Amino acid sequence: MWWSSFGYLKQKGLRHYHAAGPAVILGLAAAGIFFSRWLTETLQTGLHQMLENGSWTGTNSAESSLSNGWNSVLIWASSQADWLIEWAVILLVLWLKVKVTKYLLITIMAPIMSALAADVKGAETGQVTSFVWSGLLRDILRGARISIVLLLMELVLGLALWISGLTAAFFLGPLMIVAGPVLLAASWTVGAYFFGAAVYDAVYEQGGLDWKDSIRAGWKQRGHLLGLGAIFSMIMAIPWAGPYLAALLGPVPCTTAAARLYFRPHSIEPT
Repeated sequence: MWWSSFGYLKQKGLRHYHAAGPAVILGLAAAGIFFSRWLTETLQTGLHQMLENGSWTGTNSAESSLSNGWNSVLIWASSQADWLIEWAVILLVLWLKVKVTKYLLITIMAPIMSALAADVKGAETGQVTSFVWSGLLRDILRGARISIVLLLMELVLGLALWISGLTAAFFLGPLMIVAGPVLLAASWTVGAYFFGAAVYDAVYEQGGLDWKDSIRAGWKQRGHLLGLGAIFSMIMAIPWAGPYLAALLGPVPCTTAAARLYFRPHSIEPT
């Protein structure tokens, strides 16, 4: 049903929703670039000041020779630290993109996904939901809240899996050859499920459920959540281009598929 969502949006005159994903990811990419530059420059400036404060000069020749040698070491360390900081920041931002980008997408696109779910609901059931400005703020707050809750749940489960992996490595040793891939697959499955839960929350909202009931209802439909989340996670896993492709192929088509499944409960189309 995810793939057929593209044709469905065209058929129902809802293709304009496709523009939301690229617009949001371009904004996030620009913010990421500025954040990386700011963090790199701040750390480098702080390090240089610390190293300069650590340099000193002596009063006699022996102390002067030692001071010059120490200052040379500090200058060398400063030159080496610059590129270490730069690469550390790049890796940090990359990790943030992998773990946080999907929830930033959900948070920012929450009003759009809610509006899309409402339009799909209208197309499937004939029940039209009128737009109100107060609902826009409510959608943003709900999107932020559900994103934070799901992110924390994912991080807690991810930490539990990480601790389990370390424990297994310590006690099981060679068996980690088998346990390692299992834990990796479990971690990927957890991330996929929670993205599906975030997508379905916009749909459940149109069904009248609050965010707590949304999480409980999602578990009852975990197969659908995992199926949609798996598609998004596989796209996100594409090196470098993953977040950009996911913004285009993730939230809007997945929300469309989720809304069709929810508001057309007797549908037999494959997910």
